[in-house]
Amino acid sequence: MITNYTKVKEDVLQVYSCFESLISTIKNEETTTYDKSLTTLSKQAENIKQDKFLLMVVGEAKSGKSTFINAYLGEEILPMDVKQCTSSIVEIQYGERFTLSATFADDRVVTLENRKEIKDFLNANAALDDNYRDIPVSAINFEILMKKKGKRILETEIADLLKEIEKENIYGLQKDEYEKKVRKYIEEKQPFWKDIVTKIEIQYPFRNEDFRGIKIVDTPGVNADGRVGDITNHYIEEANAVIFLKPLTGQALEATSFRKFLQSASADRNKNAMFWILTRRADLTEQDAARLQEEAVRQCPVINSKQIILIDSKAQLYFNKAQRLTQEELKAYIVGANNEKKLDAFAMLAWYEASQDRDEFLERLKYLSNFGVMEEALNLFARKAHYLELSQFLKRMIFVIDNVSTELKEDILFYEKKAEDPIELGNEINHIKRELEVMTFKINSVVDEIVKKYTKTEGTINTKVTEVFSEYIKEIEAIDPNNSLSVEELEKISFRKIKIFTEFETSLKEDVIKECDEALTKLNSGKSIEYCTIKPDLTEEDFQKIKDNIKNSDDVLESYEYTTGKTFKETHKVSRFSQSKYYSLVKAKVVEKMDEIKSQAVDDLRQFVIKITNAYSDELTRNAKIKSDELTKIVQRKQDADDIKNTIIKLKFLQDELVPIKEKIESLKGGIDKNV
Repeated sequence: MITNYTKVKEDVLQVYSCFESLISTIKNEETTTYDKSLTTLSKQAENIKQDKFLLMVVGEAKSGKSTFINAYLGEEILPMDVKQCTSSIVEIQYGERFTLSATFADDRVVTLENRKEIKDFLNANAALDDNYRDIPVSAINFEILMKKKGKRILETEIADLLKEIEKENIYGLQKDEYEKKVRKYIEEKQPFWKDIVTKIEIQYPFRNEDFRGIKIVDTPGVNADGRVGDITNHYIEEANAVIFLKPLTGQALEATSFRKFLQSASADRNKNAMFWILTRRADLTEQDAARLQEEAVRQCPVINSKQIILIDSKAQLYFNKAQRLTQEELKAYIVGANNEKKLDAFAMLAWYEASQDRDEFLERLKYLSNFGVMEEALNLFARKAHYLELSQFLKRMIFVIDNVSTELKEDILFYEKKAEDPIELGNEINHIKRELEVMTFKINSVVDEIVKKYTKTEGTINTKVTEVFSEYIKEIEAIDPNNSLSVEELEKISFRKIKIFTEFETSLKEDVIKECDEALTKLNSGKSIEYCTIKPDLTEEDFQKIKDNIKNSDDVLESYEYTTGKTFKETHKVSRFSQSKYYSLVKAKVVEKMDEIKSQAVDDLRQFVIKITNAYSDELTRNAKIKSDELTKIVQRKQDADDIKNTIIKLKFLQDELVPIKEKIESLKGGIDKNV
């Protein structure tokens, strides 16, 4: 049997602290589906720490909630000469001074501290206009005036409202009269919707210290179907105990509204905390009271029979007043109230049955009010209520843990579907890095080696061209200049060497491309390399022109002398064509041209090598850029994969962390539920 509430409370708050810390880590400041439950848990934890007790008072219209609250508190705080309260929630709790704070429909807040001002405010705002006491003002305020906020109200909206409140015609007005009054109320009050009071908070310095830890909440009345508004539902969920008031009329007891109220989600959750209080007991005989008590228990078997109680609030009010009066003061009060016809018949009867004795009168009132039985039941429940509050607190933690576990499971499945293998991605990254290293080496080293191989002074191009040219010189040096066919022989050798230069160019181009393909990379299909082809500046026409120009020049003539006459000899100087000079001049001109061809061939081939290696270098650079981009993407994928892997590990860790906390919570709850 649980006997130490303080120890149990400490255990519960300790596990809540662990729960709160873990859930905060899981939430990571994000909005979740269980935020509302966490807010409620936080409030519950604070109430548990302070041993707060929230007592909710609900009931049908005309149930006498204000009278009951005043009688129970022993202080006349709320106005009682009303048939029905407005749509406002009234909260009453202990305070050092009597103060009132009112919240209006437009969110204005007014605070009062003067006792007369508070009383006047309550009379004006906690009670209905006398002209509209027979219509459901609370429902009209909430469903129409507060929602529309001064905007035009459509006829269809009024029609829907009238249909909704059709059963709220508790005073039996004719349908036309009832609807007309509703419409008139809407028309009159709509311009002043901002002045509707939605909540009244009262602090009062109770003389009875038992009320210092209690907050009493007076709510708008339930309707004929037992339904309450959203605001009332919210309070019911947080209440430690809920008192449902129903007045006794002397007729057969009808519990429809209470049973339907119990079926609502909020009330059903708090069913163990429900008290069904039947008022106006003093108007009944003892036999009728006993019969109605039995009938009430029979009609509501889901409620603990000790929590179905018949009371009389007015009898308790008389008791509270009489307690503060002396015998003479009480007698004067009874006489005066009776003369003014303000004394209830049961009170006058009790006075005479008590033979006008104060103490006997108090005992009679105490019996009629039956508040002692109700208070004993409430006190007994209050001792259990704290345990029940702990149980509900633990139950809500389990609910949150189950939600969190479900969401964690869904998140894990989601990430597992997205996950890639970090090891495979790491291998792919290393492979690409190696490819990039090879490309970088080729760009920085191999390209230069190929260029140097062909273009440096002792390179392939210069060596081959010099070799061909040297062979050419050697061959033409062997020609006999005096031979009549020497020039023709020079021509043949020259054009043969030009052909060799051209073939060498083609061969070298193919060699360079082949070497670049093998040593560097393959060019993209369709990639073309522009290069200069050797165009020898020496054609057959050019050669013929050289020959003609030289042959027709004086440079090919040579002088010689001859003598005439026998007696008188005469020496003559004349010129004649010199084959040797002719060949030498043609040879010099052709060699000059061939030397130009040689130089041009070397330059053109060097340019070709540089241009083609640049093209391959560009291709390598492009490929390297593609690989680098690919590497960047795979590195990001690897990072994502690592993050996802770490996220999955973290989520599974958090999921595992929930298990022992839930087990501890269930163990605590099981112990409380078993013994309380």
